[in-house]
Amino acid sequence: MIRKQMMGENCLKYILTGAFSAILLTGFAQEEEKQKDLKQQTNEQVGVGQPRVMDSIEVVRDYRPMLADAVKIRRSPDMKINRVALEDELREIAAGMYCTRNPYKEPYHSPLPERYPNASRDNIDNNRIGILAYRAGEFERATSILKKVKPNDAFYQSSIIAFGYMAMKGGDKLSARNAFYDASRMNYDQDLKADALYNYAKSLLDLDSVQNAVKPLKEYFAIKYAGVDLESKKAESTEDRMVQVLTGSSNFQAGVYLLESFNNRSEKENVIYQKITYYRGMEFYNERAFENSISMFMRSEKFPFDQEMAALAIYWKAEAMYEVRKYREAVDNFSKFLSLPVARNTNLYNYANYALAYAAFRIDRYSVAADYFERFLASKDGSMDDKIRYDVMARLGDSYLSMRNYGRANEYYDQLIASKAPNQDYALFQHGIIQGLRGDNDAKLNTLKAVVERFPGSNYADDVAFEIPYIAFVKGDYDTAIKGLQKMIEKYPRSSYVPRALMTIGLVQYNSDDNEAAMATFQKVVNEYSKTSEAAQAMLSIENIYLDQGDATGYIQYAVGNNITELSVSEQDNLAFQAGRTLFSRGQYGPAVEAVNAYFDKFPKPRQEKHARYIRGVSLYHTGHPDEALHDLNIILNDWTSPYTENTLLTVAALYLKLKEYNEAIVHLKKLEINADYKKNYGFAIKNLMICYFEIGDYAQVAKYAALIKSYDQATEEEIATAHLYSAKALQKEGKTESATKELNLAALKSKSAASAEARYRVAQLQYDSKQYDKAQKSAFDVIENMDAQDYWVAKSFILVADTYARKGDTLQAKSTLKSVIENYEGDDDIIPTAKARLQKLK
Repeated sequence: MIRKQMMGENCLKYILTGAFSAILLTGFAQEEEKQKDLKQQTNEQVGVGQPRVMDSIEVVRDYRPMLADAVKIRRSPDMKINRVALEDELREIAAGMYCTRNPYKEPYHSPLPERYPNASRDNIDNNRIGILAYRAGEFERATSILKKVKPNDAFYQSSIIAFGYMAMKGGDKLSARNAFYDASRMNYDQDLKADALYNYAKSLLDLDSVQNAVKPLKEYFAIKYAGVDLESKKAESTEDRMVQVLTGSSNFQAGVYLLESFNNRSEKENVIYQKITYYRGMEFYNERAFENSISMFMRSEKFPFDQEMAALAIYWKAEAMYEVRKYREAVDNFSKFLSLPVARNTNLYNYANYALAYAAFRIDRYSVAADYFERFLASKDGSMDDKIRYDVMARLGDSYLSMRNYGRANEYYDQLIASKAPNQDYALFQHGIIQGLRGDNDAKLNTLKAVVERFPGSNYADDVAFEIPYIAFVKGDYDTAIKGLQKMIEKYPRSSYVPRALMTIGLVQYNSDDNEAAMATFQKVVNEYSKTSEAAQAMLSIENIYLDQGDATGYIQYAVGNNITELSVSEQDNLAFQAGRTLFSRGQYGPAVEAVNAYFDKFPKPRQEKHARYIRGVSLYHTGHPDEALHDLNIILNDWTSPYTENTLLTVAALYLKLKEYNEAIVHLKKLEINADYKKNYGFAIKNLMICYFEIGDYAQVAKYAALIKSYDQATEEEIATAHLYSAKALQKEGKTESATKELNLAALKSKSAASAEARYRVAQLQYDSKQYDKAQKSAFDVIENMDAQDYWVAKSFILVADTYARKGDTLQAKSTLKSVIENYEGDDDIIPTAKARLQKLK
């Protein structure tokens, strides 16, 4: 019997159609996974975060401990330091570093004559000749000449500096110091005075008088930077910072930068560096410049000369990381601090347990949080503040609640209630939540009512006002639920529960088929609470309403035209793009193209251009516009960093195969073949390269790729059958019938795929061509009886059977077979025209 529609006009059509479908499915996988992720949010089992399922939509009721109320009590660093002593120490170190790394200032003659042309001629000449002798290394001659220079002018001051320099060179440090001191007291020339001050400071350091060197060096910089506003300078040099440190006009920051400007610091210098980076880090911390404080503490801990200070640097670094929400790094650093033996000597050791627990709590590591909270409570610290103790009890209850250890959670909540702690209302509220999680909604209802009765001013009154009607919702009493939720919204319009209440109301309306009311409620959530997770859920619900009604255009207009002021440009971009992505994932390709076009119109520089082009390209293919599809897809291929490059290569290759542009297809298939990152598509690439080379008549390449497929360890039976089939077809083209027949027989045995069916048919055709009509008829019936899933080749085989009847003189049976094909075959290809042509010849 003739089956339903076959796969196409030849085997190539089947292979390419099947392959392209697989490619598109691969391309869609990412989109489908995203949709599945959204659905999975509403398909979890009952427990913490359980959903309640309505008839046509699921409501997610995600419960977690109220982290907004979980605020770690912050401590400030102890800044009780002897700042004066530390600054003096820093100045001495800075002075030593500067003078050690810079040479003495040498005496000079020019440009003094230009500055003082009316000076004594003898002084000018003797100073000039003496300086020349000094520069020539003739110190005795220089000394005798310079002694002739008389006091009371700049040339005399220059000569005294020269005496000091020559004494220093001769090893007479005391005489050098005295000469520099004398010159520094003279005011004939300020530049010479500054040089003398510097040399005097440096000579004092050479005599190990570090403390005394600070004052002349300070005076030196005061002259050099007279009239300069250092604070207004944009680029600070080492000398700028030196002035700030020596004058005491800066915080520790200038000292840090000053020390960092010197390479190869000594141990003594690094000792002071550890201190000032630590204290500067504490200053930043108290100023709430936490990122800056982290940087300083990291610098300080690299030089652990003072081990306790190094440990404290780690601790405060962890605290700063907590403040900037780097909770994982905070956990690691608190843990490192607690592991240091020296940490036990500090007054922060036990508090580190509390801080570590809070950081772990923030990243949902509840077992770690519970462990360290309990360590904190177990300490013998009698000075523990009640506020902290009660906070820890609440967080322990929350930690165990999150681990579903409801018994342990209730133990801590009970302690808070028994202690009449300020947060006992919270503990009672959590009791109610646990009762609900255990399935006892009646007990939960009573407990929640007790919260507002016993604590009318409780901060959790709005929580209770939401939970009580939500219990009715869970029980299926939707009218009571909606009334209660609306009352809650009216009474607590600023509560964080309002968007959740609205979402619940909207879902009830949606489930009741009141789509107009549901749409209005969901849009209110999106427009007024756009930053909440409920807004995202509301958008999905709006999407469902539009698409369930078949109004894809309306959804596109809403998604692309929505201008929610609270949303950032990026968020608005994502909202507009979501329409195209959703329609694409649903297989609504025409609307998907429309949505992407609207997205590009609204955002000329879209943030998700590559993804949008991919969606539009594939959708255009599906809607019969391959040329337009290739335009979008080729743009993606110009950027090899795109996450859509591989799928796009697959799609473009398949499109060119569909268009029978085999040379273009080869270009893209070769990229898939040789790129190691695309290993999962290697089989697809080599199979279709074989097909392309056959179509362009390159039979040597056909043989090469057929061999690759046959030896590929991940090739399927169908792919191996295809390789044997195309080997046979190439051999037939080359006139090698015997070898071709062997390959066809191998292909026929490999599977029940289209390739195997074609191979069996071709064996029959070869037999027919050799006038072996009985064998040909038998082989054709083999296809008909054993390959019934391959309608096209079954129909081809019936036509071949008719041909054998005709050749054997049974025209009546030949006509009957051909009429049966014409009457029963449903495919739109070459089968019926061929059968009709054969029948016409028999008349």
